[in-house]
Amino acid sequence: MKSRTLKTIHNLIVSDYEIKPLGNGKFIHTFQPQTTDTIYSFEANGTPELEEGGYYNIGYYEDGANKIVDISSTAKADKINPYFSYSYAKNISEENTSVNKQKNDIRVTHSATDGYYWGKKYAWRQFGLAIPKDAFYKYLEEINHPFIKCKTINPDLPFNQNEDSIAYKEDGLDEAIQNLLFSAKKATKVYFESPYYSKRFSIRGPKSITDKK
Repeated sequence: MKSRTLKTIHNLIVSDYEIKPLGNGKFIHTFQPQTTDTIYSFEANGTPELEEGGYYNIGYYEDGANKIVDISSTAKADKINPYFSYSYAKNISEENTSVNKQKNDIRVTHSATDGYYWGKKYAWRQFGLAIPKDAFYKYLEEINHPFIKCKTINPDLPFNQNEDSIAYKEDGLDEAIQNLLFSAKKATKVYFESPYYSKRFSIRGPKSITDKK
C-alpha cells in the first residue's frame, strides 16, 4: 500500500535513467542511484525530467518495496525546492515531536485553554525549520497568527528565572507555513517572495536544515 508520508533523500546521483511507454500516453521513468540497488520510478510524459549523472534532492513515497518519486518535490541538489525543503524539515520535526513537546510543556507556561500553544522556539522547531527563525517569527506576526503571552524557564540553568515571551497556537501553524512555502517564487539568487508575506526571505536547503539555530 502506498504510504501517505513523503520521504526525502538528498544528494542522490541519478544513473541508469530510462523512459518506457506504458501504452496509455504516459511513460514510466526509472533510475537507480549510484552505489545502491534501489529503483525509483514515476509516471510522466516522454520528456526527460532528470539528467543522467545529476545530483538531486528527491521526494518520494513508498508503495510496498517500490519508491515512487514525487517530481514536484524533486530538484537538483544545488537548487532550493520549497516543497522539498518543507517535506525534509517536517520529517525532522516529526521525529523530534515528543522531545519538543516535552520541553515545551516543562519550559513554557501560559493561561490559554482554547488549544495547544507552542513557545516561540519550540514552534519554530516543530513547524518552521525550512526558513530562518527570525523570518518565521516575523511572518507569524505579520499574518496575525493567534498567540498568547507566556513565561519561559530553563531548568538546565543553575538559577530559575521566568522570562516574558509569547506562545503560538498550534492550530493553523502548519497551514501557515505551507501557504508561505508553496507560494514562494524566486526573487533573487538567494531570496524568495510570497503573496502571503511582505518581506523577502530565504528557504533553507536540506544541508542547512537543523533545529540548532
